[in-house]
Amino acid sequence: RFINEFVKKRESFRPFAPSCLAEEASDWFDLGDYAAAANNNVSPFMSLTAQVTKSKRDKIPAVTHVDGSSRLQTVTPEAEPFYHKLISAFYKATGVPMVLNTSFNTLKSEPIVETPRNAVRSFLSSMGTIEILVMGDYVIRRKDANVRRLLGEEQKNGLMTQPSFPIRAGAVDYKNTFTVDKDDISETKTVVRMPGRPMHNPKDEWFELVDDLEGQLLGLCDGSNGVNEIMTQFAAMTGDENQQFDKITDYDQVLFENIIRRLIRLNE
Repeated sequence: RFINEFVKKRESFRPFAPSCLAEEASDWFDLGDYAAAANNNVSPFMSLTAQVTKSKRDKIPAVTHVDGSSRLQTVTPEAEPFYHKLISAFYKATGVPMVLNTSFNTLKSEPIVETPRNAVRSFLSSMGTIEILVMGDYVIRRKDANVRRLLGEEQKNGLMTQPSFPIRAGAVDYKNTFTVDKDDISETKTVVRMPGRPMHNPKDEWFELVDDLEGQLLGLCDGSNGVNEIMTQFAAMTGDENQQFDKITDYDQVLFENIIRRLIRLNE
């Protein structure tokens, strides 16, 4: 359900497929008479639908259809050595000789990824759902926002580093909408489009900001402003241009925390 709802963003009833160790497949699926001749490698390209053994169905519900069938992929060490090792490790840890298999496409209305660039863009767009992307010999993780570096509190070779200056991924287009419902309750929504960001999707290019503060921060993140400069500029907006933010006072703590939270979210 989690993968359907948050990763694939599709109907919850749609099942997934299993990638199963070929040598274990006959214990979990009804492969028929052909299995022995094929050494259980009956479906290396997911071309076979097999019935899941009744005693095993409650152990693999995510890949079992309502009629007890499953679109099976069998994996051998000769054809897919790395994938076979991965599934074997999972089998050793869980007692289940298969992993869930589904197409890699997280962006709305887009097909399966075809290139490394497609894969990275789809991965970056799956915030909070897909934690690791593996491509060949490469293991890719998201780089978290370095708050200590952002504030100039990171040490390198025993010395404090200079604060980093956040910079947005190119130009930003803003669009604001203002709606009033039948109860005279108004709502303002700000959406932005950033063609230069890695996960930009021309088919679904606008994304919503949390509030006006995020929009203002995007405007200030041009690579020339650190957190102190950004705080000073917000003080100027409120008419207190002489206030300095080398030390954050209690009065400014909430604004400071909100700016840091939004910079982290925009980074993600």
